[in-house]
Amino acid sequence: MRRKEDLFFVLILIGLLLISNTHLGNSFGDSIFRAVGIPPWTNTEYDSGLHISVIVGLLVIVAGYIGAVKFYQFRFPKIRSRIVLSCIAFAFLFPIVTENALILLKYNSVSVSSVAFSKKNSQCSYRSEEANVKADCTVTLINYGKEKAVTVRPYLIRSTAKVKFEPMTITLPPHQKVGVGTAFNGKLLDGTGFSGWSNDIGIEIEVDGLKKRYGKE
Repeated sequence: MRRKEDLFFVLILIGLLLISNTHLGNSFGDSIFRAVGIPPWTNTEYDSGLHISVIVGLLVIVAGYIGAVKFYQFRFPKIRSRIVLSCIAFAFLFPIVTENALILLKYNSVSVSSVAFSKKNSQCSYRSEEANVKADCTVTLINYGKEKAVTVRPYLIRSTAKVKFEPMTITLPPHQKVGVGTAFNGKLLDGTGFSGWSNDIGIEIEVDGLKKRYGKE
């Protein structure tokens, strides 16, 4: 019977993993779903529509919560509030844990895999003059290891205009998350002149000829 009671807390933990965001602002549940070949969104092209991994995670949490309260409420009258507070604490601490775990894992790494892009607090404002486009961007990068410099190129997501920006080289401190402000120059390949602002940007990171992309162009 004890094992059955503990199973409800395991369900809550699984549900929390599915709905929690990592330090990059990405859903950990999405990564799990993609790893087993299941799309986490109903619209797979732009990761929009119904968020399947989060829905499943919430259902699992509810099932675990109901079961845990049923078995423990007589022995622990405050079980409801304790579970809720624990869930809030987990969601708050999970990004911190994932960031520091990767820094520890890749502490001495010097490669493109040691650098990551976070959409959180990243944004660009655009303006064009004829075919020339300038983007003033703030890009959030995390250097888990000891890579000193990376080449970065932004690109537009869900935009009617097609623009190709020139890459820029950015110097990074080791083992830190930094917000880098820089200007990118590009060419308008298709569409008319445009201007605007967006925090829905993609980034291509390159180190020693190896590239890694975040977001669908």
